[in-house]
Amino acid sequence: MNWKRMFALSFSQLFILFFASSIVGQTADRSTSSLGDIARKSKQATGPKAKAVLTDENLKSQSGPVPGIALEGVDNSEEIIRAIRGYRKTHSNAETEEAVRQWYDEFDSLMASVLDDNTRLIQRKEDRRLTEATGAYYGPDGDYYRAVQRRNSAIAEDREDFRRGRKNGFTIARIQQTFMKVRADLQACNLKYEWFKIRNGNGNGSY
Repeated sequence: MNWKRMFALSFSQLFILFFASSIVGQTADRSTSSLGDIARKSKQATGPKAKAVLTDENLKSQSGPVPGIALEGVDNSEEIIRAIRGYRKTHSNAETEEAVRQWYDEFDSLMASVLDDNTRLIQRKEDRRLTEATGAYYGPDGDYYRAVQRRNSAIAEDREDFRRGRKNGFTIARIQQTFMKVRADLQACNLKYEWFKIRNGNGNGSY
């Protein structure tokens, strides 16, 4: 009887040990799964890193010490002149010229692009006038309805080009006026730059 009791006791202990190991393993699996879920949720909540947003302020900070020309609204030429004067106080003449040249090149290039755009607008208007004068609206088919459609489309293009050309004119005038004021102030400070030329409004030559 003693050996039977001992055998039964040993078997019970083994069963309890196996059962406990199984529970521990399942708990560990659940813990691991839970940690994985937490990590995934945390990653989803964090999401991708936010991209840097460009604003007027940080664009100005990247364009050099001289403020950009205000192409719309109030003229800011006095602000530009003050900035150049302030920069000159703490920098050499060569550094001042470099800063002014960087600013000048940016807006001179913009003015050149706007002048080119105006030239294209003028050419397009001339092409439409020629089409109208030669009766080309009717086309080879002589369809009156389609001719009216073409004419209406040309009128809409005329209106759009007029608005665009007017805006270009404002941009050209603002850049010219600002350049003249800045150049005059530089010359008053005995800073005369041969490269500081101002384009004519018609795109032909500079002064």
